[in-house]
This record gives sequence, structure tokens and C-alpha cells, in this order.
Amino acid sequence: MSAETKLISHTFVDFSSEAEMEIYLAFFEEKGPALFEKLNKCGLNRWRVSRVWNKEGKFSVSLLYEYQDEKAFKQCRELNDKFVEENAEFYRKVTLKRNAYRTINILDFGG
Repeated sequence: MSAETKLISHTFVDFSSEAEMEIYLAFFEEKGPALFEKLNKCGLNRWRVSRVWNKEGKFSVSLLYEYQDEKAFKQCRELNDKFVEENAEFYRKVTLKRNAYRTINILDFGG
């Protein structure tokens, strides 16, 4: 985690099937780099997409966003909302459930 990171958003996304999860991941493999570039300019330090591996029979990913501060979070949220709106047709094709957790960085033992 960057020393500049103040706010963290950790979102879990559950899918109804592995196929839907794979479609979602392929979409972000294609669209993610350009989206991250825009978000990074607004203060997103890191965006990590990981598959949840300890829930047998479930199809889930976690999205970890690390922001410089509250201003960066708000600006990135606006850009992300616009991205979802621009890609509404894609989002209508997948069944997913999101649970977001917003946290403030208190301790950081990593490098």
C-alpha cells in the first residue's frame, strides 16, 4: 500500500455463475487499463482485482481501491459512475451483487 493512501474501498462482487464472472473479468481486462489511467489522475493509487478462493461453490471477486484522500475518492466515484452509465448495456447482461466496505487506513505494516 502506498504511503499516500488514506482511504480504501474494498468491494466484493458475487456472480450467479463462473461464466458470468469470466465475462466480467474479460470486460475489465479490456477496459480496465484505460479506466485506471483516468482514475489514477484523480488520486486512485491502486486498483486490484482478485478472485475469492476460499468460498467453494461461489463465484466472487474482490476489488480493492486505494485513494490518496477523500477528494480523490469523490472524484473517482464520479468517474466510475460515468463509466458504469456509459457501459450500461454490459452491466445489464451480467447478474451480480456488490457489497462495498469503505475504510480509513490506520496501520500499514507492508512496504
